[in-house]
Amino acid sequence: MSHRVTTETEIKDKALLAQACKTANVSFSEMGNETIRFTSGPLSNAVLDLKSGRITGDTDYGHTKSGLDTLKQHYGEAKYKNECSRQGIQIESRSVDHEGNIVLMCSMG
Repeated sequence: MSHRVTTETEIKDKALLAQACKTANVSFSEMGNETIRFTSGPLSNAVLDLKSGRITGDTDYGHTKSGLDTLKQHYGEAKYKNECSRQGIQIESRSVDHEGNIVLMCSMG
């Protein structure tokens, strides 16, 4: 049986979303100025409202919390890298630890 799945996120920046999707190897299409439809990956066929940050999916498409968590993780990384760049902080390396956490090493001066 199909169930709609709606999740509130802080994903509201289209440029950062594009960076996150590229890193996560997820494609999307724009449906107007404020709506994104994911076309590949674990959120394929889910819709993101950039104005509210709300992602709406369906269990029939296999949308799960883990699929969303991956996108949120990559979005957080893109947001952090953008802020580092804005402040002149250089990211020296990127790795992923044994628990799947992204680790960024930065030079602050």
